[in-house]
Amino acid sequence: MTGFKKYFTAGGFHTAMHCLMLFAAVCIVFAAAVPAYAADPPAERKIRQIELYVTTAEYDPIRYEFGLMIATNWKKLGFDVKVTPLEWSRLAQEGIKQKNFDAFTLNWAGRAERIDPDHFCYSVLHSSNVHIGQYNINGYQNPDYDKWAEMQRRIIDPEKRREAVWKCQEIAAKDQPHSPIACRNQLQPYNARDWENWTPMMGEGLQAFWNLMNVKPKTDRKVLRWGYPSDVSTMNPLASVATHDFQTFRLIYDRLVRVGVDGRPVNWAAESISQVDDTTIDVKIRSGMKFHDGEPVTVEDVKFSFEFPTTAKSGYFMAIVKPIEKVEIVDDTTVRFKLKEPFAPFVANCLGQVFLFPKHVWEKIENPLEYGNESPIGSGPFKLDYWRRNEEIKMSKFDGYFNPPNIDAVIKIPYANVQGMAAGVETGEADFGGWWIEPIQVEQLERTDHAKVIKVRDHGYYHINYNMRRKPFDDVAVRRAMAYAIPKKMIVERLLEGYGEVTHSIITPPNEFYHNPNVEEFDFSMEKARQELENAGYAWDSDGAIYYPEGKTDDEVLRKGDPVPEKK
Repeated sequence: MTGFKKYFTAGGFHTAMHCLMLFAAVCIVFAAAVPAYAADPPAERKIRQIELYVTTAEYDPIRYEFGLMIATNWKKLGFDVKVTPLEWSRLAQEGIKQKNFDAFTLNWAGRAERIDPDHFCYSVLHSSNVHIGQYNINGYQNPDYDKWAEMQRRIIDPEKRREAVWKCQEIAAKDQPHSPIACRNQLQPYNARDWENWTPMMGEGLQAFWNLMNVKPKTDRKVLRWGYPSDVSTMNPLASVATHDFQTFRLIYDRLVRVGVDGRPVNWAAESISQVDDTTIDVKIRSGMKFHDGEPVTVEDVKFSFEFPTTAKSGYFMAIVKPIEKVEIVDDTTVRFKLKEPFAPFVANCLGQVFLFPKHVWEKIENPLEYGNESPIGSGPFKLDYWRRNEEIKMSKFDGYFNPPNIDAVIKIPYANVQGMAAGVETGEADFGGWWIEPIQVEQLERTDHAKVIKVRDHGYYHINYNMRRKPFDDVAVRRAMAYAIPKKMIVERLLEGYGEVTHSIITPPNEFYHNPNVEEFDFSMEKARQELENAGYAWDSDGAIYYPEGKTDDEVLRKGDPVPEKK
């Protein structure tokens, strides 16, 4: 990769004197970096080995490389760090779903519904979402933070709500439950010769729902081929937390609302939405809608869809429908939502995320979370023709859909890695790539007679997760020190080759209205990292290994395989 520069060149020092001088300089620097002690701290205070999960280099070379860079710096602080690359499916299962990790690299995808700040402020960091299958991956629990995260949900006025969102960012930056690193510009290849009317959007790029609806063929070929560097993990929306899965589900399953290209909610399966009062919303559904098996979409299906996640115990959707107190049927076309309290992002983040499930299918399923759903029945613009795992998925246009796409079908091709996906677009096997390519691949693709590359800012972000259920990550001083040891600017300049921007906040700069530019910043500084640890009482032995402050040990650490503690 061209962005990975070599820091030293051949030639070096040519005399023994030069070598001795270099050795002496290194010794001086090392001596200055490691405090001297009359005796090494007691062995029981030594911090255990910590494990950093990273993606494989084939899946995401950026995350893999900056994981290695960060681990190197953590070792310089005295931590014993083991780096373990994992396939994405395993990383998602262990890290996101089961919370079975020490630390790991992740990218929060900039889904359309995440333009509203509630996902990052509430779902990711509120203490109610710490359980298996929910998005508070780190186990972060701070009553003061919770107060502001709850407040931003209740304030309807955007200007006043922004004040609460800014406060969430300030507290999160101080506590560092996870460390934001950078938001990466999306570079995605597409076939400009044979297709037109491409419709990317911030955070989603060419993965956007609107892109699949709007793209038009320039030739007689009306089947669009969509490349991606992995397959979906399941066809059961209740059992997944993966962005890539949901970007497939939303073509098959409908929603009452879709988030538009400009980030504003657009009525979709909902013909109209009326605010009766601060906690009452009436939704009138479109007439004539049908599921893919021919059954009509009714208000009973809508009511069922918003109640079903709780009975099925789907952690992801339970968090989404939590603000709803009850759902009532007003008449044959109208459903009333009664909320527990005013909820600012209800339209975009609840009506815009819950899928419409056919009651006549799902009410018969005994174990919804274990259901394979290999022949999903939705009411969306595309219906599933087949899924050949790790080979391809074909979805055809659903005849009679109220807003039909301009293509007859989508064939989704899973590649082994990003390089394979880019090569697929280059050779014409795929018409566009749904994941980000590397800067070096841009020039190669644009030399073809058919391929171009879009460049879109992303409000999602790379970050490092710390499992606060385990020592030493329960200590804010450790997390802050580790944050200072992340070379954010270098990651953007050398790994991303400038196609991105540093972020210190959970709401990133591209989301301009809600981004707080005044949060505490953690620019790279090994000196500040060590100072955080020293101020908290950490010590080092004569070999530079780090030890807990007096009175603390590793005895209380939750080892791998332990269940996630339930919040009482």
